[in-house]
Amino acid sequence: MLGLYEQIFGSGDRRMARWLRLLLFMLAYLLLALGAMLLSRVDVAVVPPWLAGPMAIGALVRLSPRDWGIPLLGIALADMLAHYICHAPHGIPQYTIINTIEILAGALWLRWRHGGALGMASVSSFVSVLLVSVLVIPLIGSLLLALTQLWEVSGSLHLWWGRYVSGALGMLVMLPVALNSSIRRWRTLLSQGALTKFNAMLALTMLANAVIILFFPDEIVWSIVALLLGALLFDFFRSTLLNVVSVISLVVLIYLFQQWEMLHFSLFHYISIALTVLPALLLGMALQSFRREQAQLLQSEQRWKSALEGSGQGVWEIDLVRHQIRASLETRRLLGESELAVCSMTHWREQTHPDDVAYVEKALEAHVTGQVPLYVAEYRVRQKDGSYRWYQSRGKVMQFDERGRPLQMIGTLIDIHAARQAEFEREQLARDLQEEKERLQVTLNSIGDGVIATDMGGHVVFMNPVAEEITGWTLSRARTCALAEVFPLHGPDMTPQSLELIETCLSRNDVCMSGDDSVLINRHQETREVKATAAPVRALGGRTMGAILVFQDLSRSRELQRRLTFTASHDALTGLYNRHFFEQEVDNAISHGGETPAILVVLNLDHFRVINDSAGHLAGDALLIEIARLIEQHLGSRDVLARLGGDEFALLLHDRDIETSAVWVETVIEAIGALRFSWAGRIHEVSVSAGLIPVDSDAGTFSTLISRVNVACYASRQYGRNRVTIYHPGQEDIEQYHRDIFMAAGLREAIDNDRFVLFCQRIVPLQGEGRDYLEILVRMLGREGEIVAPGAFIPVAERYGIMAAVDRWVIEHALVHDGERLKQVLDGCSLSINLSANSLNDAGFLPWLLETMSVSPLSPQALIFEITETALMNQLALACDVIDALREAGCRVALDDFGSGLSSFSYLRNFVVDIIKIDGGFIRHVNDNALDQVIVDAINQIAHRLGALTVAEFIEDDASAQRLVRMGIDYAQGYYLHRPMPLERLWLE
Repeated sequence: MLGLYEQIFGSGDRRMARWLRLLLFMLAYLLLALGAMLLSRVDVAVVPPWLAGPMAIGALVRLSPRDWGIPLLGIALADMLAHYICHAPHGIPQYTIINTIEILAGALWLRWRHGGALGMASVSSFVSVLLVSVLVIPLIGSLLLALTQLWEVSGSLHLWWGRYVSGALGMLVMLPVALNSSIRRWRTLLSQGALTKFNAMLALTMLANAVIILFFPDEIVWSIVALLLGALLFDFFRSTLLNVVSVISLVVLIYLFQQWEMLHFSLFHYISIALTVLPALLLGMALQSFRREQAQLLQSEQRWKSALEGSGQGVWEIDLVRHQIRASLETRRLLGESELAVCSMTHWREQTHPDDVAYVEKALEAHVTGQVPLYVAEYRVRQKDGSYRWYQSRGKVMQFDERGRPLQMIGTLIDIHAARQAEFEREQLARDLQEEKERLQVTLNSIGDGVIATDMGGHVVFMNPVAEEITGWTLSRARTCALAEVFPLHGPDMTPQSLELIETCLSRNDVCMSGDDSVLINRHQETREVKATAAPVRALGGRTMGAILVFQDLSRSRELQRRLTFTASHDALTGLYNRHFFEQEVDNAISHGGETPAILVVLNLDHFRVINDSAGHLAGDALLIEIARLIEQHLGSRDVLARLGGDEFALLLHDRDIETSAVWVETVIEAIGALRFSWAGRIHEVSVSAGLIPVDSDAGTFSTLISRVNVACYASRQYGRNRVTIYHPGQEDIEQYHRDIFMAAGLREAIDNDRFVLFCQRIVPLQGEGRDYLEILVRMLGREGEIVAPGAFIPVAERYGIMAAVDRWVIEHALVHDGERLKQVLDGCSLSINLSANSLNDAGFLPWLLETMSVSPLSPQALIFEITETALMNQLALACDVIDALREAGCRVALDDFGSGLSSFSYLRNFVVDIIKIDGGFIRHVNDNALDQVIVDAINQIAHRLGALTVAEFIEDDASAQRLVRMGIDYAQGYYLHRPMPLERLWLE
């Protein structure tokens, strides 16, 4: 049954479903009409209820009147078919028309008066529907039937009355079902199956009706019991459906028993049937109204509860007698105590913040005692995690005893933690804003920038103290004055800029800045260099209120910047360009080489150190300034003069060739030579040496040019000073000096990059006594790793004062870095290290050497330090101090290259040495040169008399070695005996 229902009413095709419903409706009408007609046709004593009409009315009122056409046509067709089947063809048109008019009248009245099915909403409307439907609507059909049968005298009253009773009984029974019927209700009913309480009630009702008709035919009214029971047990739809089934079963039973002639029924029995249905209908309607009101009340309560929960409000009750608090679920949820529905006032006090308990109790007492009409309190309650949240309680006493004492209090609780936090944040924000305002005021009064605020018209409304100081205006005097008057800003051409700056800022609604070269002429007619920035001031909603002008007095900073710029490119002493600026000028000339001739000139003062040392640094500075002014007098418009440092000047001459430049430089040299520099009553002669070189695109870099021109300047000094030399590649002396300069640069680079390596050479005893010892030698490594011979770099190192650094490198690596390994391989032998004149001339060298020896694994007794005769000649006093200190420390001292000077023997009077190394010039030809033999023999004898050992250098053959043995020389050194080798080979071998 349910499957058929789903196919008819659950079809996805709505149009098809409508036609199926129409056919079903017509079929139902046909069956109900046939049933009534067949029963009345068989026995006129039987008055079956006309159920088809009320069913049709109930269906029509659910539709809009404009949609009634097709259903009415279907009703007419079904009605005619029913009459045709019952063999009443002569009465088909009139009965069908009467029935259709009756149905149409009932549907129209219900639609107009009660809104169709909605007219069953209350008991009063239901009674109204029953009265009109039962009494009036059937009367319309009966009257129409009576009018059609006026010419038939016999039986007309009986037919009219029977027609009316049948229609009234049908309306009473069927119309409530039809009006309360719906697809949803039928679907629910059909889906419950056969074994339900309602189906059992249907069976019980039909059984009870059979018993009543059979045994108590005059007590039909007792069938009301089952109907009343159904009204109590079921909803209105099922109870009215039960009424229909009960009435149909009674009519069928009456029909059957009359056919069997068991009983005889009159028309008044049908009135009894109506009386059984009416109370059940009224009771069912009353119960439905009651249930609806209860549901509405429950729904209203649910809505109220949902509204409270949705609004975040909980409900609480206080029993003022028992001192208990009952909380709703929402209240417990808000408080975080979902398990505790009832609690004591003591528990509430424990959960409330200690600072809030007294305040809440006072507010509660004020309301309970009638001092205030409503209890309102805001307090904090402890949460499970130990934190506190803010809540607001509002309540009122709702119940009093007979003496007026309060018994019960009801109220609400809401969580106001977020609101209190927001309020606290607003208060904090207000305090912060006030503090920020004060800080801003202090900041504006203390910052170094001037600040002026204007309105939309460009009138001053605020100035900070810095702005007052810069402009010369006070705020009280400047207020409401035009900005152009208070802040007269001008461009480089003295065009006013103040008003234009503000107007541009306001029109663009953006930040605007003045030019870098803007000046302000203040109230005191002082000119200030300023940098101003204007920005719009906007209200909270974005409306522009005016402009703010921030400006800085850049007069001092720009003056300082000009000084720094000048200092960055000029020499602090002479005011000439410095080396950095001059290098840029030369690089620029190189890059444009060939376009215009340019000559690089370097001037060095001769004997400047003498003047500087004898007359003092102030005299030297004064001389440099005077020389600078003198050279400036001879400069051309495009020439560049710079001081490179010390007593060195450089010039970049333009628009001259090399010969003309040389002549010009000679003129400058003559002018300087004619200068008589006077200082402290003494006259000092001044001369200069100069070098020239052309600048072109092939010149390379500034470093290359300056190196070459310095070579030319050096050549001028070598040639006698006070002259000029033009650099020409290939000149032997210039090239040699150039090579020496590059070698000096290479030496410094080698020291920085640790590009040296230690060698050693054995010194062998000749008399069969003593042990070999080693002399430490040094070799330089070129950029490609090649070995540079000592003859190539040691003279340059001594000439340019670099040899002391080389000595330190050798000593540190020999004594410290390789000291432990040398100690192992020497095995009691001595180690000899050379000291240069540069090291002896260094006051800090001896302390450093003694400290280095103190951390070396080698003992001082194993060390021999060699000092050349040349070093003694130049630094005799210092050499004596060094020799004494070294011998006192336990070291031995050797005098190297002895005999190379004319006064070699005289040095032996001044200090004591342990070893004398005879110069190799006497040893190289000692075997065949009698004079060399005499000199070597004399040196050997004197050395032995002084207690010193002798060493012969440069032994190159066996004959020389044998001669020296016979002469009594103690030690020999040379390639014949041992060639120098890398120090590392000692421990590798």
